[in-house]
Amino acid sequence: MVDLYPQQETAIQKMSIQGGGVTWMRVGTGKTRVGLVTADAITNARVIPVIARRAAFDDWRYEIATLQLPYAVMEVEHVPMGASFKEPTIVLVSEGMLLNSAITGVLYSLRESNQIGAFIIDEGYLFKNPSTDKHKSLQQIREGVPSVVLSGSIMTARDLVDIYGQVAISGQGKRLAKGLSHFREQFQTGMNSYGHAEWYPKPGSYNAIMQKIEPFTYIFMPKKSERKIVESILKVHPSKEQLDYLKELKETAAIEGKFELNNMAAIVIKAQQISDGWIQHENGDITFINAPKLERCQALVAEIVGAGERVVVWCAFRADIDRLYPYLRQVAEVAMLQSATPFDLKRWESGKPRICIATEASGSSINHFAQVPYGIYFSQDWKWLSMQQSQGRHDRRSSLHDTCFFSYLHTDKSLDSKVHYTVKASASSERGFINQLDAWQWINA
Repeated sequence: MVDLYPQQETAIQKMSIQGGGVTWMRVGTGKTRVGLVTADAITNARVIPVIARRAAFDDWRYEIATLQLPYAVMEVEHVPMGASFKEPTIVLVSEGMLLNSAITGVLYSLRESNQIGAFIIDEGYLFKNPSTDKHKSLQQIREGVPSVVLSGSIMTARDLVDIYGQVAISGQGKRLAKGLSHFREQFQTGMNSYGHAEWYPKPGSYNAIMQKIEPFTYIFMPKKSERKIVESILKVHPSKEQLDYLKELKETAAIEGKFELNNMAAIVIKAQQISDGWIQHENGDITFINAPKLERCQALVAEIVGAGERVVVWCAFRADIDRLYPYLRQVAEVAMLQSATPFDLKRWESGKPRICIATEASGSSINHFAQVPYGIYFSQDWKWLSMQQSQGRHDRRSSLHDTCFFSYLHTDKSLDSKVHYTVKASASSERGFINQLDAWQWINA
């Protein structure tokens, strides 16, 4: 068994005493290891399912091997109905499989035959909404079985119900409220906003919730490391083609009256696509357009690689990766990381690829950029959590560099700067709301 950090030992001890619970631990402080050691400690049963993103499966295999735990590892698709395990086994289950009746049938069978001793639920924020089908499915499957829920930050909560959702999936929900309606009655006030309900915390509700969940939760949110962070914004002028597309987008929105809230997101996304050098049409086809940001990214990557360093280029959209790849491949060998595609970990660890292009969404589930001090944000999504987690991959306890360098590429007259500063501003908000309504200031400009 490898040595554990003090916060890991404290979390394991508390979760073990309670027979499971919820940990909220900052990215890079060892929550994966906490989940494995705790689950191993609270059960003598032969099977421990780990509910995680498929992109994170290799990380779980790596941690199991590092901890030298006596478990075989299988993916749930390879477990036959009615299987009887003879040796301790960790079964990896992607969150999407919870909506597959054949897979849930296998998990029910394992539970009913008393082979499951504990569940580990990675990235609890994926189950923060108790109204989703995947939350309901997992809640039914793990009924009566201890669970350890791992989350990167309590501040991922969009509102207080998101905290309730993560507590409920751990099996401890009744210690907080009898159900969702009871929770809202205790801690929230509903208001009508733009035609739909918005829920806001009642005075003192946040502290009241913390007091109720304290016995079965562990929160470790230290200040960021002393590692220096150097950030820079690099602006490029848009091409005439981009300006024409942006003008057309604004005019179409005005003519068709698409200024209602439910149409806003689609228009904002199209504006971001244009800035990145492509646009997706109604039929799903994608057109590439001239975008100086591509050449600027290529030049910056060449400068970093030329200095003997590796770099991760972060993107908001999977299509950005396809758009960037031909440019960056001219500089050096490239690895690609997308949330829907397994990461070629062995090739990356070989050191041959000097560049990785990754979506911010996939950044929450990869732990192998610890020795990469350079990150370039070709584009960003609206979530502060995405930026926090992707940057956290460069800033780990094991990182040898003393400075992280993050560059943000912004196309002038586009939404790039609006997205960036909105995300930055949301970091200081306790509720972490991202107010995309501000984008209309750009649409109407």
